[in-house]
Amino acid sequence: MLSAEALAVIGAVNCVGALLAGWLGGRYPKHVVLGWLYILRSVAFAGYFVGPPTASNTLLFAAAMGLLWFPGVWPLLSGLVAEIFGTRYMATLLGISFVVHQVGASLGAWGGGIILDVTGSYDDAWKIGVLVGFAAGIVQIVAGGPVRPSEARGEPQLVST
Repeated sequence: MLSAEALAVIGAVNCVGALLAGWLGGRYPKHVVLGWLYILRSVAFAGYFVGPPTASNTLLFAAAMGLLWFPGVWPLLSGLVAEIFGTRYMATLLGISFVVHQVGASLGAWGGGIILDVTGSYDDAWKIGVLVGFAAGIVQIVAGGPVRPSEARGEPQLVST
């Protein structure tokens, strides 16, 4: 029953996560919001696996994942792709991005299985996943977003006479 409740919480909070990500992406640089989303997701995973395995913690984790999972990523990623590359090849670029995400997910699951076979526990796999997510968030923020011309930023221009 707890798994069904957690899935329902994820689904309900997904709607809020998508709206919130879109709203934040319209007000702040999308690459920074996306980076923080990755970092917060890593914090949620770490917190869940450090805390005691209770029903309350599972439902709190489900709410965090609903808020921070795919519905939060795709509005930001779509906006970044449109800002950087334009909309002409947007569907193709988003498709490539989705495929790369799925390859990463497959490699993560495979790597987790190898870690389980070697150590007898998934603990190290979760630790690596948290570190990779945190690093991805930092890289996303530091790498920067689309470069805008100075007139779009409203910076003063020198006028030659």
